[in-house]
Amino acid sequence: MFAIPSLKDLVERARSRFRVNLPGSDAWIWPNNINPTAKVIAGMTHEVFGFADYIQRQKFALTADGENLDLHGEEVGLARKPAAPARGFVTVTASSAVAIDVAAIFRRLDGIEYRAINGGSLPGAGTLEIEVIATSDGIKTSSLAGTPLEIVSGVAGDDTATAEVSSAAIAGGFDVERDGAPFTSDLSTFRGRILFRKRNPPHGGSAADYVLWASEVSGVTRVYVERLWAGVGTVRVFPLMDDLFSDGVPDDANVARVADYIETVRPAGAAVTVSRASARPIDVTISGLSPNTSAVQTAIAAELRSAFLRLSRVAGSDTAIGGMPYLASPAAFSRSWIWQAIANATGEERHALVSPSADISLEVGELPTLGNLSFV
Repeated sequence: MFAIPSLKDLVERARSRFRVNLPGSDAWIWPNNINPTAKVIAGMTHEVFGFADYIQRQKFALTADGENLDLHGEEVGLARKPAAPARGFVTVTASSAVAIDVAAIFRRLDGIEYRAINGGSLPGAGTLEIEVIATSDGIKTSSLAGTPLEIVSGVAGDDTATAEVSSAAIAGGFDVERDGAPFTSDLSTFRGRILFRKRNPPHGGSAADYVLWASEVSGVTRVYVERLWAGVGTVRVFPLMDDLFSDGVPDDANVARVADYIETVRPAGAAVTVSRASARPIDVTISGLSPNTSAVQTAIAAELRSAFLRLSRVAGSDTAIGGMPYLASPAAFSRSWIWQAIANATGEERHALVSPSADISLEVGELPTLGNLSFV
């Protein structure tokens, strides 16, 4: 493996070459013009080495970045998923008659604004649901239910009217798909999708094809496929959205988005069903924790969440095949994984895992998630 010499090493090499090739000179004796000349040459050479190393990294999707990663995607027909604004509903509460215009503006305390998609009116006191869309893109435009909003414009009548995000929340905001770390193949990143596509060339509706198709939908981070689940020609797809939902299980609206897209790319003879996985919360009880401090407990909770994200999978009736970890096949969540995650927590010295007391077997369609965490 070629290692790029350090700048200091290149300077020393240049000075040595002057001594060899210019008899009577010595770059180590001051004053002379050879020493600064050697530094200039070494600096230029080091820059060339650096650029050559950069070019080497851009040759492969494993290590390319930015616009060069875009070119790797373009070679195999993949484009980076764009940013998108969140949308949802705002609840306007009035004590008297009020009218809301199309394009009325509501503003969150941090300055994020939402524009009404449709208008409406109230003849008297009451509440009104208004569908809105963010005026900017990104995951930051999503809002939890109950978030208070300032009425900026487009609402006439009751000056005391108030607005807040409805119980359905405002969701679906996405950032531009990120590159992903070098040498990783996480499907939630552009690099991961490119690598998956290169390692699994299109094959007329294979299980890998459904993984790739579903991952092209914004928000999808993991995909599991169950072949022949209801007979010949049937395929069931379980998309997960770990960045949008705490347990990774998308709601019906997001499942419908995935289904609508797959309908446009699936083979003509395939009967495809896109389904929600069923979250299977696993309660964890720990005793004898030492040291039993809030910092250690917080570290344990973080390690457990990471373990469930890395190791959980949707169970199914498909056949487990090595090299195809995306198949929804019979599965269980190992108790040892939980024990190991706890032991990995920063500051943990000892513990006893009370529950679960055995591996957790999963039913078809179930996804293990972290339930209640207790310390006794």
